[in-house]
Amino acid sequence: NQSGETPLHIACNIGNYNLMECLIKQGADINKRNNNGETPLFIACKMGYEDLIKYLIERGAEINISNRDDEIPLHIACSRKNKNIIKYLIK
Repeated sequence: NQSGETPLHIACNIGNYNLMECLIKQGADINKRNNNGETPLFIACKMGYEDLIKYLIERGAEINISNRDDEIPLHIACSRKNKNIIKYLIK
């Protein structure tokens, strides 16, 4: 779309685990960036979808990749004060 989001970004934005899983199994680029430099993992962290985050990381999502603002997914989780996601990202 115009924001550079792929179907995988959108699946993570709406929390659709089944669609996300299907797209990844079909070869979707798990570390593809949108126009803001955000990967699907960033989107899942913003939205607080713990199950999606775990799946993305288990399938190779880069947790230390930075966006255009030099933030990593951990920064997003901290700004949202999501303790479970913070703990998962730092272990």
